[in-house]
Amino acid sequence: MTQTVLIVGAGQAGACAAAELRTHGFGGRIVLAGDERHPPYERPPLSKDVLIATDDADCFKSWMHGAQLYEDERIEWISDRVLELDTQRHVARLERGGELRYDHCLLTTGGRARPLPAAPEGPHTFYLRTLDDAMRLRARLMTARSVAVIGGGFLGLEFAASARARALDVTVFESASSLLSRALPSAMSERLRFKHETHGVRFVFNARALQIEEHPTGVQVGTQAFDLCVIAIGQQPNDELAAAAGIATNNGIVVDRHCRTSAADVYAAGDCANFPFGATARPTRLESWQNAQEQAIVAARNITGDAVAYEPTPWFWTDQYDWNIQMLGLPDPTIDRWIERAGAADKTVLMGLRDGVIVQVLAINQGGELRALRGLVEDALRVDAAMLADPAIKLRQLDKLLRSTHSGDQGVLV
Repeated sequence: MTQTVLIVGAGQAGACAAAELRTHGFGGRIVLAGDERHPPYERPPLSKDVLIATDDADCFKSWMHGAQLYEDERIEWISDRVLELDTQRHVARLERGGELRYDHCLLTTGGRARPLPAAPEGPHTFYLRTLDDAMRLRARLMTARSVAVIGGGFLGLEFAASARARALDVTVFESASSLLSRALPSAMSERLRFKHETHGVRFVFNARALQIEEHPTGVQVGTQAFDLCVIAIGQQPNDELAAAAGIATNNGIVVDRHCRTSAADVYAAGDCANFPFGATARPTRLESWQNAQEQAIVAARNITGDAVAYEPTPWFWTDQYDWNIQMLGLPDPTIDRWIERAGAADKTVLMGLRDGVIVQVLAINQGGELRALRGLVEDALRVDAAMLADPAIKLRQLDKLLRSTHSGDQGVLV
């Protein structure tokens, strides 16, 4: 009998998993069900290219695959919402498509914008998560002069940069006393704040219990008036479908290292999945392009019968103005030393060490240097801090030098 894999959630993770199933020889039926009207697409451009492109017709091109791929690979993409999973019967109930029996189900339901109770979406109040959200916001930016951004996280700052590119007056309201305090060391946080301020962004820190009120022509935030307001205070996982089916959830859908949930033949991947990370198996949910892509691949391979553990080295990037900021590894409060390799203007690499091991790397316009350190981070090799700080030793040489030292080979680098 032909097997059926049902993928619930037609975003990046779902589309990637569908293609990977075919790559690894799955010949059965693949149904990719999503509740958006668009075929699968990538989300990073929504806060950048979509908002600043000159022409509406050219503002978005980041589809996951060409339409022909779904036909050629016999992937049934359907715009339909899965209302219920019966994990005992292996049956899903769809809003328009009735019941669908599956042999394996992969939940890639992603997440949604975290709402601010005091600021429901309205004509001048926006949340940014989907392509339709971005297109509505793009249209509103055409006629606006000022915007309030609630939240100084990565999404809020990317939007702020895009709004400044359109010459809007931008004020960012952040509840903490600094930007991205849980993700960046204070020196990098201050550098990022200064970058935005030099481009004309105003910040209001410790902005808690804000009063936000829409009026016919705009929004009032506290005592200040703006043409519109964008809420960017984080994301929450779409795990309700799983929870209603009796699948274990805890800040997302709980999975093991093989992306298996607590229900037989049901897997999860991407923004919605909470997985055991690292040697301590710390419950972790990652919201990134890399995680959506790589965890979906692992889930698909396990569905086809492989036994592959998901053991990522977290990597994230953000583009703001002329800065490409990349991060390797996760923030770690036990970092005991930071070493910086400053390059030319607006280029730097910052390396965080714990007990002589690099556990996090931050780079501004130095993606190649960050990639050169990836092996050292993944293998937790101890490094000589003096060598790491020495500009005469290129970072791309450092990996080879350290490995030869650890192996006892004192070869000469050229």
